[in-house]
Amino acid sequence: MSVYADAAIDHLVKIDDNHASFVRALVMCHKPRHVLEFGFGAGEATRAILSGLQYNAQSFQYTLVDNWLDFGGVLPDAARALAREGIDVITSNERDFVESSRSGYDFIFSDADHHHTQEWFEPVYSGMLARGGVLIYHDVTNSAGFPNLLRIYSDVLASGYHHVLLNRNSILGERCDRGLLAIFKN
Repeated sequence: MSVYADAAIDHLVKIDDNHASFVRALVMCHKPRHVLEFGFGAGEATRAILSGLQYNAQSFQYTLVDNWLDFGGVLPDAARALAREGIDVITSNERDFVESSRSGYDFIFSDADHHHTQEWFEPVYSGMLARGGVLIYHDVTNSAGFPNLLRIYSDVLASGYHHVLLNRNSILGERCDRGLLAIFKN
């Protein structure tokens, strides 16, 4: 699968390099076969996930869900290219997909509906994530932009779910403080 370029995504905020590297490494180590991603954005997380999957050199099913509002409701060329390469690209808002979805994803990455995604955290964790799976949320400590996402972290703590929160910067401009929460389901 190719690494794509698309001028339409250059203006979008990307996941920071450190978190993208962590996501790639987690995919490489975890070896998921059924992957779900909510929110394409600038495609940086997609690139990281695909790179990890390609490294693993095993078959996989990858579902990418977005409403494409960042692109005026139109599927960008980069997403069309992914669909041609076998990625299941679904146009849907996150809530509707969660309400109608199946379970059994080994790896779920969520960076989509920053205003409401905390409302369906539990159905995603309990109903969609397979045992032994990994669920990642981006921007959970981005209190300036999305303070509601911190509720996901609070729910994880209250439920005693195994997790790691990565949200510290070591250099200026790093943007890790926006927070990446990885949750591991036993």
